[in-house]
Amino acid sequence: MKNKSSVVKGILMVSQIGISMLVPIFLCVFVGRKLDDWLGTSYITLIGIVLGIMAAFRNIYIMTKSFYAKDKAREDAELSRLDEMKKERERRKKEGTYETKETEYKS
Repeated sequence: MKNKSSVVKGILMVSQIGISMLVPIFLCVFVGRKLDDWLGTSYITLIGIVLGIMAAFRNIYIMTKSFYAKDKAREDAELSRLDEMKKERERRKKEGTYETKETEYKS
């Protein structure tokens, strides 16, 4: 069950990223073309494309930042736990209470 929910979450995330990229680009191109037709120019569509692409990348950055922040926090917690374990092992080696696999810890 847990694997199915992670697959569904992944599919939803990919879909949301795609929509978040396409909507601002198409919207800006549409508005640019309408403005070009209304004003009789030919460069506003190009400006709309550039603005749409910038908006799309901004949306993706904001959306994925929180996703990676959770992973980064979890990774940092795991690394700090490993560092604590290494420090504890070094402390026990210095005290002489750390032994090899063949022998157990002294009590």
